[in-house]
Amino acid sequence: MVTPSASFSAALVVEDFPPLESDDTMEMPPDKYREVFDLAQCGARAFREGRFDEAISFYSKAHNLRSGDPIILSNRSSAFCLISQVLRERSAADSEYQPLNGLDPTTHAELALKDAEKVVTTHGNSPRPYLLKAYALILLERYQEARESLLSGLQVDPPSHILQTCLGDLDRNTNAAARARCPRLDRTDDFECTLCFKLLFEPVTTPCGHTFCRSCLHQSMDHGNKCPMCRTVLFIGPRTYPISVTLSNIIQKNFTEEYAERRSEHENMTYAGIDLMPLFVMDVVLPCQKMALNIFEPRYRLMVRRIMEGNRRMGMVAIDSATGTVADCGCEVEILECEPLPDGRFYLEVEGSRRFRILRSWDEDGSCHARLLRLVGSRRQHARPWVLLWIESRYRVAEIEWFQDFSLPEGSQERRDLIERANEASELARTYIRRARETITPVRRTRHFDLESIPGPQDPEKFSFWLVNLINLRPSDKLDLLRLCDTRERISRSLRLLGNAEQGCRVQ
Repeated sequence: MVTPSASFSAALVVEDFPPLESDDTMEMPPDKYREVFDLAQCGARAFREGRFDEAISFYSKAHNLRSGDPIILSNRSSAFCLISQVLRERSAADSEYQPLNGLDPTTHAELALKDAEKVVTTHGNSPRPYLLKAYALILLERYQEARESLLSGLQVDPPSHILQTCLGDLDRNTNAAARARCPRLDRTDDFECTLCFKLLFEPVTTPCGHTFCRSCLHQSMDHGNKCPMCRTVLFIGPRTYPISVTLSNIIQKNFTEEYAERRSEHENMTYAGIDLMPLFVMDVVLPCQKMALNIFEPRYRLMVRRIMEGNRRMGMVAIDSATGTVADCGCEVEILECEPLPDGRFYLEVEGSRRFRILRSWDEDGSCHARLLRLVGSRRQHARPWVLLWIESRYRVAEIEWFQDFSLPEGSQERRDLIERANEASELARTYIRRARETITPVRRTRHFDLESIPGPQDPEKFSFWLVNLINLRPSDKLDLLRLCDTRERISRSLRLLGNAEQGCRVQ
């Protein structure tokens, strides 16, 4: 506990009550005022002689006759503060051989704070009540509030030497106490993750007693369910295993700057920027299209975990059959449902939203730890298998730009024609869906046609993609429609394909 300094104690002196000749005597009868004056004088005498209990008794009687007087309240607050400090500083022998009856030190400090706050409220233009309030708060071990009280007093009286001195003493004492309670630890290997060789971030401790960064442990478990150090089988749920709170707090308090760097690094890995997109290379997905995914590859398990900790969005792209490489455009999908399975797989339900064009792409290292790569280096053939799998767990990340169909001015004839075209297509699509429901047997029906989900005519672009999703298309055809930036042309193509599908009974 931080005790009030000598400067605080020296400032706690009683203030003399004004005599009968004061102008303030007009508000009460002279005989009553004399009684209050006598009680205040007796209280001041007892205070100066160290008889704080008697001083409090005299000031309380005076307060009953003249309620709310700032001098009486301030003097009683001083007496409460000093008796609280005296009781706290009593030795164990005094407490044993001379036991006292009455209020405890904390209660005295609370009463002192109550009186000081009343004076601050009614007569806050003097620095003294702020000093008394700070003294009481220190006795209650509420040091930050005590500091704020002294700063408030300095706003009232900036040149106050006593407030400046007390504030300096308080800062020195609280800093020294904090250092004594929390000696700074040396940065040793004990606070490093044995997987990434960096300061532990969100540390978790396994049942076998080893500690790793949570993300590092979960990433290693993409390749097996054994402890990376002792190979003990671990039965851990990646999303529910708790952080070691005490160890995390120790690291944050003692290695503040380095921990902030680790947090920033983790967030940069988890939350892609507005123009960066993690890519799932599998198939062409169109806006408004829903799809179920079974994620089992280690690299995509890692990617899904990071996405679920971030904005729940990723890019879906396919291999362009014309070039044999990743297509130059794709569709952002939002993860609607994510079910982690016991064996580490994820079952996802996603829905396409926005289209993007890939400017450049690269493989994101699953570990993102260059130091680990350097440590393995030429000793690759001697590294543990899980280390090699971890290093080789890469997923693709792309720098992208968003694109959409060419916009037509609101109110223009072209836009009115487009909306009319969309309305006509909407009626044809409803007819198509009704016929499909009648002709397709429930066993063969693989798609649920929901007429209520048809987008309105005010968003023709979204409607055009909804229309495309009614048809079974080859990936190359879907990719062409994804690249197309003419809404009217996409609707026209969709209607032609829809007619062909109806004629050939090729309904999905």
